[in-house]
Amino acid sequence: MNESRSNDTPIAGALPLLDRVDATHDQMRYWLGELQSLVNHMEDRGWDTWARDHARSVIDFFSHTARQHHIDVDRQVCPLITGRGDASLETSVDRLRQDQGWLEENWREVLAQLQPVAEGFGGYDVDMLRHAADVYAALLLEHLALEQSAVFPAARASANTQMQATEMRRGNAQLSAAA
Repeated sequence: MNESRSNDTPIAGALPLLDRVDATHDQMRYWLGELQSLVNHMEDRGWDTWARDHARSVIDFFSHTARQHHIDVDRQVCPLITGRGDASLETSVDRLRQDQGWLEENWREVLAQLQPVAEGFGGYDVDMLRHAADVYAALLLEHLALEQSAVFPAARASANTQMQATEMRRGNAQLSAAA
């Protein structure tokens, strides 16, 4: 079995990957709204079955889909633009990677308050939940903005350039073979 390394992304697969990870941003914004709705509900009504079920859904999304998104960006998108001599992009990639550590730490703070809600017992502090959710949301939204404003456009451009170069080499090889 071959292990995939961070720079093994086939260029032809990069554009669909970028579309997929870009679409996940909309899901993240949606689930951040759901997290805020849950916190508001907890402040207004406290724990109930709606809060329990909603907490489970929020936990599931951010513990799986959001985490996988960060892994995909780090392993498959960032290699498309790193090492190309653009200091600004290198700084953006470094910031994304640093953000990922902070996002994980912030998520653990949110999770510590949500887990008791999802499991149906006490042990949560709604004020701590509000604070943790607000910090997490602010950092995640900044992170997504950086991906969309700098990293993803550069990765798309790089993938397109690399695909064009590959097609040109193929065309030249076919011409050489025909001659």
